[in-house]
Amino acid sequence: MEISLSVDLIATCWTTAGACEPLSSDDRSPLPIRQRVEAASEAGFRGFGIRHGDLREVEETLGFSAFRRMLDDHGMVHVELEFLGGWSSDDPEVRSASAVLRADLLRAAEALGARHIKVGGVLAAEGGTLDTDRVATRFARLAEDAAQAGTMVGLEPMPFFEIRTPQIAQEIVEKAGHPSGGLFLDVWHVARAGVDYEDIAALSARQIVGVELDDASQCIVGTLWEDTHNARLFPGEGDLNVKSFVSAVKRTGYTGPFGIEMLSSDFRKLPLAEAVQRAYSTTRSVTTSA
Repeated sequence: MEISLSVDLIATCWTTAGACEPLSSDDRSPLPIRQRVEAASEAGFRGFGIRHGDLREVEETLGFSAFRRMLDDHGMVHVELEFLGGWSSDDPEVRSASAVLRADLLRAAEALGARHIKVGGVLAAEGGTLDTDRVATRFARLAEDAAQAGTMVGLEPMPFFEIRTPQIAQEIVEKAGHPSGGLFLDVWHVARAGVDYEDIAALSARQIVGVELDDASQCIVGTLWEDTHNARLFPGEGDLNVKSFVSAVKRTGYTGPFGIEMLSSDFRKLPLAEAVQRAYSTTRSVTTSA
C-alpha cells in the first residue's frame, strides 16, 4: 500500500459492491461490508462510498458507531454517501419519497462524519421544464440541511437528467449561494454530455465538492442509461481522455479527493480484491500523470 500521496482516492460505492444489480429494484451489494472496507484499504484507498440500501443494512446490523470505527481502523478518512434524487421534482409523491431518503442520508452523514452526499436531478423525460430559480431555492435548503449535519451536498449533472451539464448545475449552485452546496463532476457524465474540458477548467475550486473518474469507449453501448451502468472502463483504458479531464480539474485549484466509480458488467465479474486493486492502480496513474 502507498503511504504518502498528495491526492486521496475514494472507492465509491459501486467499486466495492461486487456482483450487485444496479439496474434492478434491489441494488444492494451481496458482499459483507467488512470485506468491502478491507479490500478498499488494502488497495490503498483513503475513502469509502456507500449507497442508501447498503447503508440501511449497515445501520440495522452493525450500527453507525461500529461502522465508523471499522472505517477508522482501515484508514478511511473520507466517507461518501449516495444517492439523493427527487428533491428537485415538482411531483409531490416523488418529493415525499425523496424526503424519507434525505432524512436517512443526513442522519447517517452526521453519525459517520461523512464528507459529502451526492445528489442529482430527475430524469429529463419525467422532469418537465427546468426552472433553475425554483431548483436553486430547493438546493439551498438541502445545502443548509447538510450543513446542520456537518456535511456537504454535491450536485452531479448527468446527460439523462434535466440537470444535464456542469453549466446548468453551476447556475443552480451559484443561485443557491450556500457554502455547503457545490458541483460534483464525473468524467463519464461530462464527456457524454459533450462538455469541453476547458469549460471544467474555468470553474472555481470553491464550487467543486467532489470529482469522479472512470472511462468509456467512444461508442455508446445500448441506451445512455445502460451504457453508464454496464460499459464503463478503467481510467485511462478508454476514449474519454481522462488525463485531460483531471488536468482541467486541477487547473481550477481543486485539491480534494478523487473517486473512482466503476460500473460495468465485466467489472462486476472480477474477484473483489482484483477489481478494487485495479481500480486503484489505474486511477492513481491518471491522477499523478495529468
